[in-house]
Amino acid sequence: MKQLDSGIDNQMYDLYDLENILKRLDFVIGGNWDYDHAYFDYQLDKDPEQYVFLRIPIKTEIGYLDERDAKVRIGKPFVLAHRFESAIDQEGMSGNRSATFNQFAAPEEPDAEVDSRYVQEAEEVLQKVERALLH
Repeated sequence: MKQLDSGIDNQMYDLYDLENILKRLDFVIGGNWDYDHAYFDYQLDKDPEQYVFLRIPIKTEIGYLDERDAKVRIGKPFVLAHRFESAIDQEGMSGNRSATFNQFAAPEEPDAEVDSRYVQEAEEVLQKVERALLH
């Protein structure tokens, strides 16, 4: 994980407006949101062995994330890399029942080192976000 300095850090926004702006910039709300916090994710890389995201954390200040008039505060953006197990089950031990529950590989390195090219790309995307939100 690599934290990034940004002018949007600690800024407060209407969630509905923030979501509309970030969606236009290809961000999505990450799947593990809760009623008081979430992450907007921008995917920098996706291949069979690695996912890399620019992640913008948000926390509610007024209301909850499932309410249209919620107000949120942005946290410090960061780049996050997950490297996945690349090995195939050499033993052939996973049957249909196991495959039903284990269809996705666990991260081999859930907080992997972030390559500098992704940090640079994330900083460029973050500049676009700053222009959209601060001007």
